Amino acid sequence: MPDLLLELLSEEIPARMQARAAEDLRRLVTEGLVERGLTYAHATAFVTPRRLALAVAGLAERSAAVREERKGPRVDAPEKAIEGFLRATGLAREDLEIRDDKKSQVWFAVTERPGRAAAEIVAETVEAVVRGFPWPKSMRWGEGGLR
Repeated sequence: MPDLLLELLSEEIPARMQARAAEDLRRLVTEGLVERGLTYAHATAFVTPRRLALAVAGLAERSAAVREERKGPRVDAPEKAIEGFLRATGLAREDLEIRDDKKSQVWFAVTERPGRAAAEIVAETVEAVVRGFPWPKSMRWGEGGLR
């Protein structure tokens, strides 16, 4: 299992903001990884006056494949309801399954999404965290307009 070391260099971080910034970095990155389906063993944040760092150990190499089942209208429902369900799922009628429910037969949409590579998920998560980092004092990141 790979590890991740993230280090953000910055202007001097006031002492009163350091602990909170390190905790925010840890929380935002780990929540972002988990939301995107990537698991990890543990994460530790570090801070100095000019940098924030995060070490994430035991990172999975890929997110797990996801199988999603969505219950649709009854088989004898009006055609408009079935067409709306097909549009919402993005599937064709041949891709749906018929299953017995408590009262009648129901259409089910089953979709499978393959797992994503850890590098792709980490890149997406880090960008989102840097762009939305909760900072009491606004700072510029690089020469661009990112604050």
